[in-house]
Amino acid sequence: MLPSLTITFVLGLVLGSFLTYFPISIAIILTACTVSCALLERQGRCTSRQSSVLLACLFCGCLYWTLCAWFTPHVPVPDTQGALPTRLVGTIVDAVHHAPGRLTAVVQVTAVDDPALTPPFRLRLTWRDPDRDLRRGLQIRTRARVHAPSGTLNQKGFNYAAYLEAQGVDAVGSVSGGGVVEVLDFDRSMSVHLLSSAIDEWRSRVRAAAESLAQPSRGLFLSLTIGEQGFLTPEVREWFMTTGTVHILSISGSHLGLIALLSFVVARNACLLLPSMILLSLSRRLTPTRLAALLTIGPVLAYTVLAGAETATIRSAIMIAVGLWTVWLGASHYLLHALAAAAGVTLLVHPTALFDISFQLSYVSVWVLALSLSRKVRPDELPVVDTSAAGRSLYWLKESLRVTALVTLATLPLVACYFNQVSWMGLFANLLMVPFVGFVFLPISLLSALWVIATESSTLPGAEVIDALGRWLIAATHGLADVPGAEWFVAAPTIPMMALFYLLGWALLTGRPAHAAPQLRGAMLAGLACIVLWWLWSPRPFNKEGLVRVTFLDVGQGDSAVIELPGGAVMLIDGGATYERFDMGRSVVAPFLWNRGIRTIDHIIATHPQLDHVGGLAWILDHFQVASFWTNGVMRQEEFWRRIERALVRRHLQPTVATTGQLIFDGPACRMAVRSPLPRVDSSQSAHSVSLNNLSVVTELVCGEHRLLFTGDIERETLARFTHSGNLDHITLLKVPHHGARSSLEYNWLEATRPEHVVVSAGRRNPYGHPAGEVLAAYRAVEAQIWRTDQDGAIWADLDLSRRQLSIQSTREWVLQPALSSAALWSVERENLHRLWRRWNWN
Repeated sequence: MLPSLTITFVLGLVLGSFLTYFPISIAIILTACTVSCALLERQGRCTSRQSSVLLACLFCGCLYWTLCAWFTPHVPVPDTQGALPTRLVGTIVDAVHHAPGRLTAVVQVTAVDDPALTPPFRLRLTWRDPDRDLRRGLQIRTRARVHAPSGTLNQKGFNYAAYLEAQGVDAVGSVSGGGVVEVLDFDRSMSVHLLSSAIDEWRSRVRAAAESLAQPSRGLFLSLTIGEQGFLTPEVREWFMTTGTVHILSISGSHLGLIALLSFVVARNACLLLPSMILLSLSRRLTPTRLAALLTIGPVLAYTVLAGAETATIRSAIMIAVGLWTVWLGASHYLLHALAAAAGVTLLVHPTALFDISFQLSYVSVWVLALSLSRKVRPDELPVVDTSAAGRSLYWLKESLRVTALVTLATLPLVACYFNQVSWMGLFANLLMVPFVGFVFLPISLLSALWVIATESSTLPGAEVIDALGRWLIAATHGLADVPGAEWFVAAPTIPMMALFYLLGWALLTGRPAHAAPQLRGAMLAGLACIVLWWLWSPRPFNKEGLVRVTFLDVGQGDSAVIELPGGAVMLIDGGATYERFDMGRSVVAPFLWNRGIRTIDHIIATHPQLDHVGGLAWILDHFQVASFWTNGVMRQEEFWRRIERALVRRHLQPTVATTGQLIFDGPACRMAVRSPLPRVDSSQSAHSVSLNNLSVVTELVCGEHRLLFTGDIERETLARFTHSGNLDHITLLKVPHHGARSSLEYNWLEATRPEHVVVSAGRRNPYGHPAGEVLAAYRAVEAQIWRTDQDGAIWADLDLSRRQLSIQSTREWVLQPALSSAALWSVERENLHRLWRRWNWN
């Protein structure tokens, strides 16, 4: 009954997490569960004790989440633009993460000289170009700009601010250069800091010794031995993601499980090799199996500590420890109960882990395997195994494929939801990669790391072997990732569809309902197949005829707009920026397109070659079918533009230089033309950033009587030219030039065009002060409705040509609002239900 109790407790946690937003609905659900249990009792389908225990677990889960949320300290940090650096003192309380040229530490701030900040609070501090190492337990003092966590806000997109809040981070800050962080002393108030400091010292030795390895082997070695993923290049991570082997890169259940399996087999076989008298004497107290289970705890614990004792690693260690406990008790057939106990312990310690992707993937994978192994098989279904070597090998291959297929299918909805990808290549790649990593690369790497720790060696023993093995592994992964069709991107499935998928899968694996007719089981299997095929297909939404949608994505301080026209034509204007470890094209633009079922883009318009506008387009060009690419003709020598040029060569695309009067699209309902620049740009010249703004490609979309203008970063001079040209038609929707900078404010043009709706694309707390207050006041003066991506998130405008109506919505409107603390409780909850419905039915 333990698995049922754990599942019920998990459901209670889920209800508790939404209690703030849907108190009345959750009260109705709990009441319905109570009534249902009473009815089942009356019908004799469950006993009074069973129903009482299940209801207790459900209510306890709901109450436990609520209490944890209430008693977890969260310090609100002012989210002000242009905040001055503040001096702060605090203690590093978590493992320090390293990457080339920077390190990141979580600091418990205890003193600060800014009266707007109230310590204690947790600060995620990024130190670029550090001149020394940091570790847990150190008290530090520094001066940094402190602000609330923020990120982009897009439909079905990743919310970085919410992620940090779930990690217990209250604020973020950054410093640069040597000497900016002063180490005061070691915090000896907590004994755990002494152990943590020793662990960090060992990890630092391994990191220093790994400098003898060249990239990308160095990043792979550090990722698998001490859990430092900051040295992995984005390309390597992308290859592992495509092949369905990205789990290899993070120390989780698979790594600890392989180490546990290897240690268990070695320990058990070593016991069996003992002299018979010693083995007989030992067996009176401990069996070889029990001793092997006991000895396996040591390597698992050591690997967990070496990996930095991260939350996900500790979670996996708990799972393995409970599994070894069942082996000790001789009750290995109670695998589901052991898994339920491990999940329950983990959630009691860290209930928010329920919504962590690593927790979900780990437990879903192991749970489906446990269900498969515990499934009762009739005697006539038992396979006949050939006892020859070839027969055993074939049987092992079939079982491996079956297990891999089950895990891949079970995790498909989660991977599609979080990463918009189906890694079907993992069915075959894992058969090769997992044994190689678990029994070759990982043991050699760990032995080398342990040697460095034990001897304080400055060099890594066996570096040549590790480098050769790492290069072979990465080259093999790259080769598999380049197989045509290996990348399969899909739309993120909705929560109700995922719930239906897992319900049908559970029923099929467990044989529920009991004595079900074959026709019913066939229907469930067909339903499961239809769901999977629909996800793999991910078609475009069935929009009505005559609907134009323009979406201004929240890409921070940058621009990106997607235009969907009647008939299916798609245009992309700019793609946001790309940074060292974050690409707006990969992380924001592409997921939006996949969620819209878009795999082909008819026109990409790069308004002008500046990083904040075109940095993300290289990734888009590499992963989408693109019919044409438009530029202003200016070439740049910077790497972000070189990446675009290389992507165009790979795609065999010749860029088209846009000039005034050119027609980009001409359909029965809409027409898009170029308004600027004038045909005077030399494509071979190099322009400075100052002149690039006025060379932006300006496009005008005319649909019936509605006029939409996309202005790039043009400034006052180009707007004045528009005024003098006499083309001053009324604008329905305007993308405000240059993120709302003062240099792009032209009063005469604004007064003549008087736009109805304007959209400012800018980043939160950007250092340029965009949008300027003077600009906002000017647009308000002409009675324009102002929308801002830094405040509203992504903004989309639906133009219904048949009704001649324009409606605008924003992602901020989708954010759930607390209802429990509101006086108008039902009114707020009703709005939240409407927001939730729109999320699931967004098209």
